[in-house]
Amino acid sequence: MTYIQEPGRPPGEPEPEDSGDVVVVSAPARRERPSLPTPLAIFVGALVLAMVTFGSSVALLTRVATLGSPGEGAPTPVPTRVATPAPVAVGITAGAATAERRDTGGYTVTFTWTLDGARSGEIVRLRFSMGSRVVSEQSGALDSTVFSSSTGQFTLATQQECSADGWSAQVILIRSVAPVGDATSRAAGVSCP
Repeated sequence: MTYIQEPGRPPGEPEPEDSGDVVVVSAPARRERPSLPTPLAIFVGALVLAMVTFGSSVALLTRVATLGSPGEGAPTPVPTRVATPAPVAVGITAGAATAERRDTGGYTVTFTWTLDGARSGEIVRLRFSMGSRVVSEQSGALDSTVFSSSTGQFTLATQQECSADGWSAQVILIRSVAPVGDATSRAAGVSCP
């Protein structure tokens, strides 16, 4: 009789009796290992993942730092903010104003100024008065109907009521800045009925 020992059989166990045949002793069935990774494998995997993630970030940062370090290559100019120039005050000289009686009973009062440095299209703010009483303030653009950019002559014709105290118009702002010089044009009063 031939005896074959299978794995898992203890060596001290008696052999089966000899009957002339081959006897195969089977070992108990092996237990399958679970397919879940061990804690050591999980730790090693997490460690490798962290090294790759953080290592690549550090490598990129140090590469950028060495590329931009001083002394290598031409310096990169940094764009600077260009200062917006402040509006410059316009020089002004007031001319005499004239008043003409209209057939309807009111007056056409024409005010004049000479503006030094003003340009067509700029905004002008005016204050109109009758005697010492302020009647209104108005804004408008210097256009070709009232302003000549070649001579700087600013002429404005208005319709006013009769005033024994006279009329005046003052340029209070040009380009949002007070003008420099005599800004008030005046017309003498008239006798009112």
